[in-house]
Amino acid sequence: MEVAVSGDTAVSIDEALGAFEPSVVVFDGSSTSAESATRSIRRLIHLDRLVIAIASDAVSVEAARMAGAGADCVFGLDTPLDSFAESITRGLSGREAMPMDRRYVLEELLRKYRTAEQRRWLPFDELTARERDIFAMVYAGLSADQIAEDECVSVSTVRSHIQRILVKLNVNSQIAAVALARSNQWFSSEPVGLV
Repeated sequence: MEVAVSGDTAVSIDEALGAFEPSVVVFDGSSTSAESATRSIRRLIHLDRLVIAIASDAVSVEAARMAGAGADCVFGLDTPLDSFAESITRGLSGREAMPMDRRYVLEELLRKYRTAEQRRWLPFDELTARERDIFAMVYAGLSADQIAEDECVSVSTVRSHIQRILVKLNVNSQIAAVALARSNQWFSSEPVGLV
């Protein structure tokens, strides 16, 4: 992980924190991926510093994931400077940096998000690894004949896999299965870890 310190100089977060020994670390997660922000925050909280995270929006899944990763407080980009300073003062005095009602809102938002994500991935998770591989090829537009040739198996074996996939996904056709996969983004994203 890199952090810009000044000009063109970039050093690791460990080096930067060691050199400056700040009491508060402000982490801007508004322009980074959710997974990267989560990893960074988890790493920062182990360095025993007050961690204030910045999300695009104060009440969002992004903010909730940062709070769930352990940030002491999470703000949106539009948070007034007074609120920011007040939270830092509370955190440095040993109190909760983020008001509890705000933390509860973010925890509930994260819980609902995780539940929706689990529900979204549930049908896909029912497939075996082999069925997922076959389904990925169907999703890519390959015919049963092409899959059989690529996988060095019989066409009837491929069709049996496809039939089991359709049953597990509770659809009647390959087109419906592909549409379901597209709508749930099964092949364009990875299951979200439970932050």
